[in-house]
Amino acid sequence: MSLQSSFSINLYNSKSRTIETFTPQHKDHVGMYVCGPTVYGDTHLGNARPAVCFDVLFRFFTIYGYKVRYVRNITDVGHLEDEQLEQGEDKIAKKARIARLEPMEISQRYTNQYKDLLRKMNVLPPSIEPLASGHMIEQQEIVRRILDEGYAYEQDGSIYFNLQKYAHEHPYGNLSGKKIDDLLADTRGTAGQNQKRSPLDFALWKAADPSHIMRWPSPWGEGFPGWHLECTAMSTKYLGKTFDIHGGGLDLQFPHHEAEIAQNCAAYGSEPARFWLHNNMLTINGQKMSKSLGNFVSLQQLFTGTDSIFSRPFDPVTVRFFLLQAHYRSPIDLSEEALEAAEKGLKKLQNGALLIQKMYTSAGSPYNTPANIDDCAAFKLNPEIHNEIWSLVEATSQNQTNKNENQSSETDALIQECCAACWKGMASDANTPRTIAALFDLLSLAGKIRAGELPPASERALQQLYETYSVFFQGVLGLGQAEKAGNSDLTETLVQMLIDFRNKAREEKNWAEADRIRDGLADAGVRLLDGKNGTEFQVE
Repeated sequence: MSLQSSFSINLYNSKSRTIETFTPQHKDHVGMYVCGPTVYGDTHLGNARPAVCFDVLFRFFTIYGYKVRYVRNITDVGHLEDEQLEQGEDKIAKKARIARLEPMEISQRYTNQYKDLLRKMNVLPPSIEPLASGHMIEQQEIVRRILDEGYAYEQDGSIYFNLQKYAHEHPYGNLSGKKIDDLLADTRGTAGQNQKRSPLDFALWKAADPSHIMRWPSPWGEGFPGWHLECTAMSTKYLGKTFDIHGGGLDLQFPHHEAEIAQNCAAYGSEPARFWLHNNMLTINGQKMSKSLGNFVSLQQLFTGTDSIFSRPFDPVTVRFFLLQAHYRSPIDLSEEALEAAEKGLKKLQNGALLIQKMYTSAGSPYNTPANIDDCAAFKLNPEIHNEIWSLVEATSQNQTNKNENQSSETDALIQECCAACWKGMASDANTPRTIAALFDLLSLAGKIRAGELPPASERALQQLYETYSVFFQGVLGLGQAEKAGNSDLTETLVQMLIDFRNKAREEKNWAEADRIRDGLADAGVRLLDGKNGTEFQVE
């Protein structure tokens, strides 16, 4: 029995403003495009949230059994200082001018930084990561098509999209809720300030003035592409004229994503994406992150503790866990207190992974961080227990309470219910908070079983617990400690040696030595847990 035949994935479509059942347009294959960063400055928390949110969806789709082509672009040209009036310097070119570097040096520097910092947060690389500057031919071809269809005009070497004509013949504003009349009313003060026939028209191609460094030849003269055009060119090149999912931050819904829809319809006669997914915004101590407010925090500063807002550094995976504690469509506020709480919660889940591993050692050790999506795809339940979990997911979805034939006790039933809750949480609009809560429930069950507060579970139920915890903690949520994985075996060996020395001291009634070892480990962040099954430890 396959996952797809057992339960469906539901996603909130920003276009319809409803939860819809997701089915790929091509069986078992998902095409997903997400707007990446404009690489002219340090990678910040706002860049991290969509990267983490859609990384989790990428992982879950893969583990669910889909073959995913995930495209996340890099904008390395076309973003002007004044986006509303489409005037001023290119942001990358300006940074290069100030630093006395080539523009492509600037974009390469910050692209490298972006990828390196996301890697530390266990964000897997996408299937394709195209550059806007590498797709000039495709962009010019789309401009030509829109001109041929009559939805664009040329003015002094620049090509503008005629939005009013388009909106007269096509629906416009359904994604963002914007109305043409309202938009026109808001732009009366800017009419006649540039080459556009209407303030609402946007550039498909801009003629480059003599001082503009980043320029390419075109049928209309030397120039550069408009910001909105780039994503239309790259998404359709790699995913087709219509694909499954387009994602990005809520701030891109208008005007960027509305413009993409208009360009795609004008050039190809169809909307680009069947589902639109938008992650909400992130604030810091209740305020929007802004350099002018003095609360701008780069990821590098947050990870190294060199910013002026937080008193100490925070681990990249802690920041990832903090982001996943909120639903992707909910706003989230970053504070030192929130990061410290996330740190404690993550440590508890990481210790839980070790506890559950010890409870079912015969299943092996799948806690090595996936380096790529092929490794992530391997994080699937053992085929022998597929039917048990999938049928339970289906049964709990239908509020059925019949015991599975392999369920030997009430404890088994509780384990299987929590395992099903992990799958159902992610299948319900990628609800990571629900999935995290289910992991804590699994961990609580493991602790009660270990302490004898619940009847023993069957070996099969323990395997279900172990593998489900592994799949979601590591494979879906990506919460393994990539940077520290290499020393974990050595650390455990050394701590176990000290526990053995302490046990010997206790046998000899050398309480002072036993207490010295216990207190020394506590000072190093290792707490010893004495129980009827011996002494275990947790890393605080």
